[in-house]
Amino acid sequence: MRGVEPAEGHFVIHFDTDEAGLLAGIVDQLTEILADARPLDPLPVADDPFAQWEAEFAGGVPRSIEDPDALDDVDPVIRRLFPDAYSQDPAASDDFRRFTQPALAAQKLDEADIVLSDLQATDRRGRCTVSMTHLGAWLKTLNNVRLALAVRLDITDEISADEASQRPEEDPRSWLYEVYAWTGWLQECVLAVI
Repeated sequence: MRGVEPAEGHFVIHFDTDEAGLLAGIVDQLTEILADARPLDPLPVADDPFAQWEAEFAGGVPRSIEDPDALDDVDPVIRRLFPDAYSQDPAASDDFRRFTQPALAAQKLDEADIVLSDLQATDRRGRCTVSMTHLGAWLKTLNNVRLALAVRLDITDEISADEASQRPEEDPRSWLYEVYAWTGWLQECVLAVI
């Protein structure tokens, strides 16, 4: 990337060859993950026979608060993009997720679609013109991409980020780390136009 240039009412990202396509592919993968980010069925109240029957008729086994493995089958990226609101209270956290996650996922998808639309309009010289009204969508989507990549790279803090940066080239995740670092630099450049 050759940088980001501010202009009146918009900014221009100067991508090198194939960078816009690479970013579009990553954002597209993020949209696939977000499309699957449906919250789990609500926790039934143990004393509520109607909740138990409803779950049985739906063909599922009702989850219970006592089931600590209820979230184990959820993609870790989804868990990172939609963290628990109440880590010490699974029922409250489940309710929060049930009531907020669909709207948050839809908002993240809308923002990613804005970025994809802007990327598709990149000209042959690698110039991607972005309206300042899209700035928030770009920053949030780049942040979500970096969170997803961090999960795949097992980055949780500065130490693990440093370890990820030092992987040998033979490790397939070394390339993934380069993408993680590049999207961070792009995010910094976009922030600089504010």
